[in-house]
Amino acid sequence: MVTIHSYYNYEEVLERHPEIILVSESPVTWHGFLIISRSSCASYDFQSPRVRLKLIMPVYPSFESARIKFGRQIASLRNTEFHKRVKELIKTAFKIEQTVSSFLTQLQLLIGEYMRNTDTKILISNLDTTRYFLQELEAALQYLPDILISSDQNLNIIKLHYRDVSVTLQRCINAELPWKVITSDLPNIPIFEGFEKNVTNLSVAKTKFQWQVDILEKAWEQLEEIDENCWVIDPLKPNKSHMYRRIHLSQSLSVTITIDDPLNPIALPVIKFSGSDNEVKRQMDDISNKINEWDHNCSILENLKMLLNLYEFPKQQESMEEKEAIISNRECGICFADELPDKICNNEKCMRYFHSACLSKWLQTITGNQVVFGHIYGTCPYCKEKISCSIEQ
Repeated sequence: MVTIHSYYNYEEVLERHPEIILVSESPVTWHGFLIISRSSCASYDFQSPRVRLKLIMPVYPSFESARIKFGRQIASLRNTEFHKRVKELIKTAFKIEQTVSSFLTQLQLLIGEYMRNTDTKILISNLDTTRYFLQELEAALQYLPDILISSDQNLNIIKLHYRDVSVTLQRCINAELPWKVITSDLPNIPIFEGFEKNVTNLSVAKTKFQWQVDILEKAWEQLEEIDENCWVIDPLKPNKSHMYRRIHLSQSLSVTITIDDPLNPIALPVIKFSGSDNEVKRQMDDISNKINEWDHNCSILENLKMLLNLYEFPKQQESMEEKEAIISNRECGICFADELPDKICNNEKCMRYFHSACLSKWLQTITGNQVVFGHIYGTCPYCKEKISCSIEQ
């Protein structure tokens, strides 16, 4: 299935021409500022001249019948020769089935050439910071109306809201990165790293923000189904930034599910069991024989039931006494911190909880404990039964 974002090549256009955005799908219309380098090299400098333009493509993705409207900044270059060259660019783009991004690059070079080879200059070369910001704020308010914009009194902090998700930006005096993200509900995912990269104005920020939220929507739906049907013990209060869930299975076992590919949210996630060595080994052995049965047409929850051979997951305890007992029993037996431990003693009469890092450090202080294949073996600090864990680096 082709998404609207891939169909219009959003990523490529945003990367190479960060101030040009899609403003209409019928007809397909790209609008914004084309940044013109002062040299032969493209340079996205905040102080570089900017030419406002509108590229209208009635037969997208073809350049047939395409036309360009320039803003007043380029008035000094409007001569017969320049218009002829622009028409030739459009004609060539139609013949070779050129992409929008590549065409804009050619146009960018053409305008730069005329700037260098004529005595005329673009009317707007160095925009006043405040004036430029007011222009980009006005443009941002006009496009993508589903995304709400709020601001502090001084217009230094801008907050974007979309589908119960928000990101807060701060204005910076920086030519390369004029906007800095200071808070965000979006998760830290490698393909989304560097939100500020190429975000030179608010319209671009809105476009990238909407794109990321739309992509993550299906992954969030999978996680919400887990929240509604499982006993989630970590995070205690899940939000949009959490792409994992740790699910209670028994007093001695839990499983953590992490979606590491939001573009394919029902693909096999990262699965990690925590608990006693005996229980973890038993479950790993069980699912290793079923892992190839993961069905990409079913939800993560349904696939987990298949892997774990469960009709339904355990529900959270309703009794306050049971809740308090479970919580107090699950503090680390070494550091006693609130962070949820991931290791449990194998002895059913003990079943003390530990953080792997705490247990590893404690076992390494005991002379005679053996290390084999990255695991250290010793005895439980409480019941003295055999226990092991991986060595924390």
